[in-house]
Formats: sequence, structure tokens, C-alpha cells
Amino acid sequence: MTLTFDLDKYKELLIKYQPKLIRNEEDNEKALAIVEELMHRQNLTIEEDELLDLLVTLIEKFE
Repeated sequence: MTLTFDLDKYKELLIKYQPKLIRNEEDNEKALAIVEELMHRQNLTIEEDELLDLLVTLIEKFE
């Protein structure tokens, strides 16, 4: 079974979580909370996994 990236689902996640560059501790805490939420979910969709990767990258860049 080949999973296909659903751009509409990813857009919905981006709208819901509104990831952005992390410029201060408050932004970092918000991003960390989303990462923690996603990491506690079982069976992430490929769109959720992509969002998780994006947030981890933003957090690493900030730190």
C-alpha cells in the first residue's frame, strides 16, 4: 500500500497549528507543546509527520 501525501489535509494542519519561525521562548514553548501532542498520537498520518518534522526543524534552529 502506497500512502499519498494529501495537500488539503496538510493545509488544514497548517491552518490549525500555524507554525512559524521561532523568535522567542514563548514561540518555542508553543511549538514544543504541539510536538509533544503529535508525538503522543498513535499512527500519525504522513501529513502530521511532515508537520512534526517542520516543527522539530524550527525548534532546532531556534535552540
